[in-house]
Amino acid sequence: MAVQRNSPFAMTTGAASIAIYRLVKLSGATVIHNTVTSTDEPIAVTQAAQATSGSEVSVKDIKDGGTHKVTASAAITAGADIYGAADGKVAALGAVAGTYLKVGKALETASGDGSIIEAWLDPTRETTTVSS
Repeated sequence: MAVQRNSPFAMTTGAASIAIYRLVKLSGATVIHNTVTSTDEPIAVTQAAQATSGSEVSVKDIKDGGTHKVTASAAITAGADIYGAADGKVAALGAVAGTYLKVGKALETASGDGSIIEAWLDPTRETTTVSS
């Protein structure tokens, strides 16, 4: 039977540990942390932590109106474009060569790894390439 969910909603975790305020992507019918890979497509931001694989975690759709709380992987300046980073975190565009998926804009400054900031998320899937 088809289900229609309003945001926030619960999804089943596919990883042993899902942290709060992290970007998640689909892995089959479950959610796992998004990564730095530009082909990853985040669908939501976790609204709670869940330590057990196969349990439900509350998520907020990235297309949902308003802003989102996200976790930074390093310092970010307010107003900077943000990109997917490891473990579902976000980062400013770095200097390492590669193609990165832009996920939105930081509305607050992050002092470093683990900082929780307010962000506007952009689901358009725009990528940026950094040359070596």
